Amino acid sequence: MYFNHKIADNYGRLLNENFNEPETHIFLDKVFALPEINNIHFVDIGANIGEFLIDYSNHPKISAVSAFEPQAEQIKVLQKSIELNDFQKTIVIPKPVADSTKDILFNFSSKNSTASGITEDKSKGTIVQSTCIDEYFKENIDQEFVFLIDTEGAELDIMKGGRNLIKKLNPLIIFEYNHVTREHFTIDDVRVELGNNYEIYKLESKGNLSTNLKNTWNLVAFPKRKVFMPLLPKP
Repeated sequence: MYFNHKIADNYGRLLNENFNEPETHIFLDKVFALPEINNIHFVDIGANIGEFLIDYSNHPKISAVSAFEPQAEQIKVLQKSIELNDFQKTIVIPKPVADSTKDILFNFSSKNSTASGITEDKSKGTIVQSTCIDEYFKENIDQEFVFLIDTEGAELDIMKGGRNLIKKLNPLIIFEYNHVTREHFTIDDVRVELGNNYEIYKLESKGNLSTNLKNTWNLVAFPKRKVFMPLLPKP
């Protein structure tokens, strides 16, 4: 991974050769090891410096990786890492993702860039052009999509911007739900948006799924599809 000293704080435990979110890596390893799942398009929304891009860009079952990240210094890291590793299947989309394609206010936080995100505060925001899942992936959606969404509170709006794809393909969706995102939406809001084809599980520290939705950091919107059933907790 390319090291950019301007945003050294973004690397966290990666500097000590440890993942920042090991449970997510463990769970994704299980997903990509499922025998019936192939031709996967892995979509990392809020890719930051590419912790997951590095881990999965050369995975044999993954046919494409799309990394969405609007921050310039983080984009530099992503593009340099792709170049250094000769990742042929990975592209960076330098835009925020929202509920539609439109002009939005984005807070490029200089004090803590890991907390940057869409805002309604005109004193903090810069106008940028967003994209959305349904617009960006409106063609060639014959792949198995897996989404990872970490966007400091915009997770629900991003799902709303992907209603058509989600309804048609029922992809697996991992999304952040912690003290920050709770201020923007609830688990029930996600349930209403995704409908009866999904169940919501907590992603536990060892990469397992749980129905205990207390003290969460990441949740998994789990589609009721046979291919994913081996990942469910045993009764």
